[in-house]
Amino acid sequence: MNERIKELRKCLDMTQEQFASKLGIKRGAIANYEIGRNVPVDSVISLICREFNVNEEWLRTGKGEMFAPAPSSALDALAQERGLTHREYIVLEKLLLLRPEVRADLIDCLMDIAAAINADDVPAETPAVYKKEMTAEELHAELDRQLRAEEKAKEKSGAS
Repeated sequence: MNERIKELRKCLDMTQEQFASKLGIKRGAIANYEIGRNVPVDSVISLICREFNVNEEWLRTGKGEMFAPAPSSALDALAQERGLTHREYIVLEKLLLLRPEVRADLIDCLMDIAAAINADDVPAETPAVYKKEMTAEELHAELDRQLRAEEKAKEKSGAS
């Protein structure tokens, strides 16, 4: 691995000091890795791969290409930058595919759920909307219906 670290640094046209600075470690650590005195721990390997978009398999074994393929989308770049799991990636992807108004309704619904969970006075009766399974369209329609009902109630109370 020592030769590959040196090869990477030279390919990036960086001094040991510059390379170390980008990683937030000491120059001496890089020198020790390059001469084979020390082997970087997994966290340093991950840091090198993330910071310089290096293919981890290449860094560890020499197999494959030096650099990882460039992300194909902003979401891929974010996932790579933040180390998202596959599940986290799917959640974000599905959220971003929703129409903006549906996302807003979903966020409002989640906020209502969080508020209900954290409320001191939890109602004895669970609202019917939360008792049955619904499709996203049904939930959206129910939330719209509830919103219109609340708006009408506010209009009536304001008119009185």
